[in-house]
Amino acid sequence: MIKHLTVILTYCFCTVLLVGGGNIERPSKKEMMRDTIVVHGMVLHGKVVDLGPDRLSFKLNYAEGINHIKYEDIDRIETKYNYHISFKRIDIEGRVVGIEENKFLNVIDSDGHERLIKIADIDNFVMSVQNDDSLENRIRNMFPYTKGTVSLGLETENGNSKKNKVNVRFNTRYKKAENEILFYLDYAYETTQVNENPKTLNKDELASFLTYRYHVTNNTFYYGTAMAEYDKPRHIDSLYIPSAGVGYRFKFGKEKWLEPTLGLGYAAIDYTDDRYKHKRFSAAALGLFGKYSIDDITLIKRLDIDGFALYYPSINHGFNEDWVLRSNLNFTIPLFDFFSVKLAFDLINDSNPDPEVGNNKTTTKLLFGIDF
Repeated sequence: MIKHLTVILTYCFCTVLLVGGGNIERPSKKEMMRDTIVVHGMVLHGKVVDLGPDRLSFKLNYAEGINHIKYEDIDRIETKYNYHISFKRIDIEGRVVGIEENKFLNVIDSDGHERLIKIADIDNFVMSVQNDDSLENRIRNMFPYTKGTVSLGLETENGNSKKNKVNVRFNTRYKKAENEILFYLDYAYETTQVNENPKTLNKDELASFLTYRYHVTNNTFYYGTAMAEYDKPRHIDSLYIPSAGVGYRFKFGKEKWLEPTLGLGYAAIDYTDDRYKHKRFSAAALGLFGKYSIDDITLIKRLDIDGFALYYPSINHGFNEDWVLRSNLNFTIPLFDFFSVKLAFDLINDSNPDPEVGNNKTTTKLLFGIDF
């Protein structure tokens, strides 16, 4: 009897100790929600931030920063979060349950159907609002096909000379299936005042172009572009060049390519100085766009080099008589998943009638950008 009583008391004591002696912390529902990626046998937990053309961006639980993982290094992937996925004019929400041949994702949509989606066809990949209802994520879900960068450079100098400088660059891309829209805008303003002398306007210029592309194949496209700008110190009151033609992308890798374009355009240039005759001429439209990305660089991890050149030589006044050339080259270092620093070189060349202004103008800019 005493032996049985001892066993019962011991059981009760242990039960009280386990239940009442302290709370066993359990992970919250939010902490239990996590995506899983296996890379060369190593299991990673966190959430998918983005899908690039050749890498997946993954944020680890309880760690800062973003890991960029090549698809060829991924053995297995399974997401617990739901994602808004856009591809080939189709929008779905679902979970990724696998990867095949480093090129396809196995996805189970909200209706329970399994889909095999080619990664190269994905125009947008963002977490569903049901898992992240923040304002930023709601906006990203509202505009699923749009990406871009807003860059800003400011400079103020006070002393014997007072200088104020501002530079804003806006670059955005909308891509949905075979339809693509590109918009570029660059605005610069600069004044200088020495002592009590009148303020001098050094820069007041705006350059922009809006392009629509229809992709016949993955590499071939037709395009239409409307270019508009002004540059007060160079006496350009307005410049408009609509053009249309065809282009082709030569791929040397998923983030390494060149795009030459060929077409016809029409230039209309008005000057602020009445001494110069306004120009109107038909032109050939020659363009070159390109990008080259370098990964795993010491200290900075990644460097993006991109740029474009647009050349419009006259075909009715002669190539050496009238022309317009606009080009830039950018070196971009992503600092965080949404913030980058950019060194930009711009070259402007045209048949400006003012000999004091000349045909060439080059600028170098240091800009800080927010990516969206």
